Amino acid sequence: MRFSIRSLLAIMLLCGISFPLVSGIRDLRRDEAMRSQLRREIETLRERLALDDPQRQRIKQHQRDELTSVRAIRERAERQFETIQQKYGGIEVRGTDVLSLRTVPQLRRDRTQPPVVFRVRVPTERDVWLKYAVIPAEGVSRSPDQLDQRHDPPADSGFAHPGHYERKLEPGEHLLAVQTGPVRGKVLPVAIRLGDKPLLDTEFSGDGIPSTGAYHISGRKQIDYPPQRRLPWLLSVKVKLRLEDDSRRDAAFDGCLWLSDRSSGYDPFPSLRDDP
Repeated sequence: MRFSIRSLLAIMLLCGISFPLVSGIRDLRRDEAMRSQLRREIETLRERLALDDPQRQRIKQHQRDELTSVRAIRERAERQFETIQQKYGGIEVRGTDVLSLRTVPQLRRDRTQPPVVFRVRVPTERDVWLKYAVIPAEGVSRSPDQLDQRHDPPADSGFAHPGHYERKLEPGEHLLAVQTGPVRGKVLPVAIRLGDKPLLDTEFSGDGIPSTGAYHISGRKQIDYPPQRRLPWLLSVKVKLRLEDDSRRDAAFDGCLWLSDRSSGYDPFPSLRDDP
């Protein structure tokens, strides 16, 4: 292929023009990279200077001091609460045939609802039975005499273990704890403990999101039950449901816990069926 002189001159002129442009673009990219690197170094330096700023250091020290103070206050409050718990959570012996009980104050340490805890002293000369059943929330007496006569666990109550269960309590002092929650989705756990032994680990599930309040006998002071006095209903686990339209309604059944001086022939609590 032959090129005319004019074509060669045009090509040489185009090359002469393009070369500086290409070099300029390359230099521009290099300069931009250098500027980016410089900006990063400046930002890093600013952060270091900010960390070394006396005012910032004073603020951080103040925050640390405040946190230390809050922790100290909390620890002191917990110690005071333990003193109150020991003072107001004890039981005085009233006789060999007198059952005594009281609620033990509990401290809420996080967002979890604290358990309801009863201290129960079972006398040596009296039989005492702890019983649990799921019963209708409406139209049923909470009288232990009436509760003792219930023998048909409800179907579709929402509770995984509808009952009925019982346990004869040994003479001496017992701590009985009932814990509800925290809610997991549409499931509300319910746990009953006798000392360090689990009696019942169950749950409620329904159409809505459950929440609960454990309604129980008022026992801030010691309550005594001599032989001529009926042993008491202790606690009801009442469940409220929040539905999809954000309305609320009570569940149709409650979990009920009470004391009795005789057996009803109920099954043992599930967690203690192998326990003598």
